Amino acid sequence: MMMMYLVSLFMNFNMIIFMLMFFLILIPSNLKNIHPLMMGLLMLMYSIFISMNLNFFNKSNLYSFMMYLIIVGGFLILFLYFNSFAINNKMNLNMNLINLFIYKLILMLMVVILMVYKFNYMNLFLFLNSNILEMNMMNINYYKLNNESIMNMYMKLDMMVLFSMMYLFMTMIILVKMIFYINPKSMRQLM
Repeated sequence: MMMMYLVSLFMNFNMIIFMLMFFLILIPSNLKNIHPLMMGLLMLMYSIFISMNLNFFNKSNLYSFMMYLIIVGGFLILFLYFNSFAINNKMNLNMNLINLFIYKLILMLMVVILMVYKFNYMNLFLFLNSNILEMNMMNINYYKLNNESIMNMYMKLDMMVLFSMMYLFMTMIILVKMIFYINPKSMRQLM
């Protein structure tokens, strides 16, 4: 009985985290001119949720902490570049944006309620349990960090890490080229 309660609690918490991540993606979807400060805040919150999810599937907090630091470092560089575009712009919130935000929130809550009531938790638990066992290959030698255990830690998520590194690198190159060709001057203006 206690095990089923813990499983349902874990699944509900995981579902809430996924809902919040999906909701953060939907916030700037209809906005034509979103301020770089708001976009940086959304990306920071999204990276915190991603590191929390990675922490669920691994006993070691090292991987989620490293991914958080890498993502935040890349986002800070991108935020610096984007902020050079909008130096003196003010953040404006009008009533239409607030209504759109409330509409998206209600829609997301309805989707989550439907998912919770129509979902079979036992199948999801068995699926997550097999994935947890596959992803925790490093935890066999938890205190012995050798080359094999470090290699096993990155086996399942290597494509995601490689894709995020390529994305950050290509975005940085595109932004540098855009700024250099539009107005050839230094990236950071001196006072």
